[in-house]
Amino acid sequence: MFEIIILVPIMWIVMSAIYMLLLKNVEGTKGITSEYQTKDGVKRTAKKDREDFIV
Repeated sequence: MFEIIILVPIMWIVMSAIYMLLLKNVEGTKGITSEYQTKDGVKRTAKKDREDFIV
């Protein structure tokens, strides 16, 4: 009984943290530039001069 009192809140915190990480949108420029819209109406996230990958 005592184990359940300890394990249930821990499991609730872990499961909610995993759920929040799955909902988080982690795609894009990783903070290098903000999203902008071109004259054609296309949304871009990186400038043309960023063709070379940062390795």
